[in-house]
Amino acid sequence: MARERIKIGVTDSGFGGLSVLGELSNTIPEADYVYYGDLLNAPYGNKPPEQVYTFIDEICKFFMGRGVSAIVVACNTATSVAINQLRKKYPVPIFGMEPAIKPAVLENPDQKVAVLATPLTLKEEKFMRLEKSLEAYTILKPVPCDGLATIIDTGDIEKAREYLQPIFKNLEQEKIEILVLGCTHYVLIKSLFYDWNKNVKLYDGNKGTANHVRRIIIPLPIEGESKLDLFLNGGREEDFEIAYNYLNNQNTNERNYVK
Repeated sequence: MARERIKIGVTDSGFGGLSVLGELSNTIPEADYVYYGDLLNAPYGNKPPEQVYTFIDEICKFFMGRGVSAIVVACNTATSVAINQLRKKYPVPIFGMEPAIKPAVLENPDQKVAVLATPLTLKEEKFMRLEKSLEAYTILKPVPCDGLATIIDTGDIEKAREYLQPIFKNLEQEKIEILVLGCTHYVLIKSLFYDWNKNVKLYDGNKGTANHVRRIIIPLPIEGESKLDLFLNGGREEDFEIAYNYLNNQNTNERNYVK
């Protein structure tokens, strides 16, 4: 009897989770994937935590109906507000995102580190707990990027570049060249950060998450090409084009790599 490929559900409020999906597919090519982008309810970063939990809970129900063996909540905001409740409720392993603040701080002692994330992520207890555990009050600079994820979901890279200009200017004034991308959306536009400063050090949690998923689920080696089912809640034809463009432009040699 032929063995079935393991199936992993990956979700985000929009396209940011595609950066995580790219890392997962490189790390676990033996798996099939179901991606659910919740465009209809995006962005999550400025919504009440209770509402974000409701959205993710419905998506997990959708994944269970698709027969997934694991779920990756590829959204820092949703991870912060919902992951513990979801793990208690569902019988499959559920993985979340961890902003790569710890490696950024430990690998660059006494240097300032900017954390770019949604306003909700920066307000959540998880961020504050991590900041406290690292005793990093004086070196961490939270940079709320309200609205940037929405711009990235439109596929308008030049508008994203324009959005980032005042942030870059402020970072230059404070001489900060170490950045944590605390939203999976921002990983899709890494090139803009390198265009701004070729010496910038970028940290994100995608590679660490993918490695953690592989360690836990230990998929069996199965030949054949990995399959992807792409669902976009509220998505139009042009949204699918944007999604596939992001997927096709994932540079695995640069993504999640600190230059």
